[in-house]
Amino acid sequence: ISELTHQKDAKLVEIASLENLLSPIRRVPPEIISEIFQLACLPEEGISMYKHRIAHYTSTICAVCVAWRKAAHLDPRLW
Repeated sequence: ISELTHQKDAKLVEIASLENLLSPIRRVPPEIISEIFQLACLPEEGISMYKHRIAHYTSTICAVCVAWRKAAHLDPRLW
């Protein structure tokens, strides 16, 4: 029974991983993701005053997943 429980748990992890691959956010082009990041990170005025906050938000975005990190790194306005 413990072996079957272990196999079931392994399959549940595999299913979760496959579900992540099918997530709709994966179909959004990096350019669109970058625009969303800008709206979330950049202030409307006084960018130099908020430079440390922008870097913090960008670092947080980069920690989410590889696709988000690539999108953020492609946009110099976020750095």
